[in-house]
Order: sequence, then structure tokens, then C-alpha cells
Amino acid sequence: MRDSHYRDALADQPLDLGPIRRERLHDGFRPFERMTLTHRSIDGTREVGPLSREILSTGSVAIVVPYDPVLDAIVVLRQFRIGAALKTPNAAAIELPAGLIDEGEPADAGAARELKEETGLEALAIERCFTMMASPGLTDEYAIVFLALVDASDLADRAGLADEHEDIRPILAPVDALIEAVDAGRCENGFLIACTHWFARLGRAHAASLRADIAVERAL
Repeated sequence: MRDSHYRDALADQPLDLGPIRRERLHDGFRPFERMTLTHRSIDGTREVGPLSREILSTGSVAIVVPYDPVLDAIVVLRQFRIGAALKTPNAAAIELPAGLIDEGEPADAGAARELKEETGLEALAIERCFTMMASPGLTDEYAIVFLALVDASDLADRAGLADEHEDIRPILAPVDALIEAVDAGRCENGFLIACTHWFARLGRAHAASLRADIAVERAL
């Protein structure tokens, strides 16, 4: 990698890595591992390491923005989060439907499944919008964000899987009210904040395109 290249290109870039030695430190809902490796320096002039990094191994997750275009509202969830409980007084956090994508499962199918489990709603149409890593220094969690069109006119007041002890309260949030809540700092979930900012700029246009696609399919 040339020195000028890493300065000029405003994009994530590859980096040459040496062999990675993995050591499992703990098995749990998310395995905890130690990685030992070397990599080329960012300017390409030397080898860095060996260095050791500990990481939560998660894999891919689906984040869903469930939008009802008739009501101009997004379905969000309120549920208990241990991280919020430990760091803030607000353990009943606001977030979006989300969950792990099963091995071998198509990402859009995983997104639709999580939407159904956590809200009771079916995706009338679903579109992959962008990807993000919330904390790549700590975890390999790779989030795939989907926009789903839904009919939330009969939204249930509770959802979740009893065998997973989920106590979830779906909330129908008018888009402008959600944007205002995020801008005011009343919601602190990182995925919710990122997705709300994305929707404020691009979401309604994407939703209109999805609705048009549905209309064309039904006309055929």
C-alpha cells in the first residue's frame, strides 16, 4: 500500500496479514478468542507485530428497519439490555429488530425471520441497504442492514420468544419523531442511531422504489 494511497482514498482498504493463530478463551453465546498475528504497516514499509488481540466472535447479523409507508412510521422495540443496565440508568432500551443470521441462511431470510419473531410483522418487501461494523476493535460482528416494508396498522403490544426470556414491546414511531429523539440523544443504541440517520437522508426514497417494484410485480 503506497503512502499517498491510504491518505487519498476515503474508503476502508485491505492490509496484508500474516498467518492468524486463534486461541479459544471461552465458549458462550459468543465465543471469546485471542488472535495472534502480524500485518504490514499501513505505509507498506515494515511488518508490525506479532500482536495479540482478544475478540468476541459473532459473525453476521441482520438489522431491520421496518417501515410502514402508509403511516410514515418505523417499528422500533423496547427491551432489556444488560450493557445499557450496567452503564446507564436506562436498561429498557430502544432499538431495531435484529439478530444473528444462521449458518447457511440467506441474509434477507434471516432479516425477515427476526422481524417476525420480534414484532409479529411480515415483510411485504425487503431490501439490503448497507453494512457496518459497530466495534471492530472488539468484535467481528458484521451487520447487514435491511429496509422492510410492513403493515403496522395492527401492531401487537408485545412480542419475543418465551423460551429465550424475551420481553419485547414493539413501538410504532413516526419517522420525524424518531429522528428528533435520536438527534436529542434520548436513544443510545448505535445501530438505531446509524439507521435513523440513514433513513432521514435516503429511507423514504428507497421505500418508494420498493413500493413501485411491488406494484409492478402485482400487475404482471
